[in-house]
Amino acid sequence: MIVPIAMAMLMGQGTRGMPEEARPAIRVGAVAPSFDLVDIHGKRLRLEEFQRKSVLLNFCAFWCDTWKDEMPELRELAERQDDLNFQIISISVDGTRLPEFAHRVDLELRFPVALDVGGSVSERYHIEHVPTVVLLDADGRIRYTCVAWPGNQVILNQLRELASPRRNQTPTPRTHVSSRAPSRRARRHRKSF
Repeated sequence: MIVPIAMAMLMGQGTRGMPEEARPAIRVGAVAPSFDLVDIHGKRLRLEEFQRKSVLLNFCAFWCDTWKDEMPELRELAERQDDLNFQIISISVDGTRLPEFAHRVDLELRFPVALDVGGSVSERYHIEHVPTVVLLDADGRIRYTCVAWPGNQVILNQLRELASPRRNQTPTPRTHVSSRAPSRRARRHRKSF
């Protein structure tokens, strides 16, 4: 399994185009890969800027209807960022479709939307479906992942668990596939970015 991955990386292909079972999955409990992207307003955005905060990464696509559907929940969740000491960062896997997105959503958001032009960050996080949620703790470790938007209550519960004093003992890393089934269109758009 390692040989095909190493060969693909040596040939400059990364893991794209490899069979899904041959790609390494991002591990809950691992240190999150760093990134340096530009947001929709042209501002540079680096993961390191958010040290000492939990970070909710929401990998999305501008063309995907689920992005539009989850926007009211993201806006509501964004109102709690300061109280719960976390930061939402949406990362668009199709960063070149900004004009299309701008017509669909008010760009005045309380969280940044970064453009992953070229897909390098999505590749490092092994994003195969959109939306995918990755929750990082304040130490930069991956503590929760979910394919599809799990809903604000699930995210708030995970954030509270990260903030609890018990967390310093042995955190319970979790990978989740949302019971909220992705739309038919979202299921069709598996790794089509």
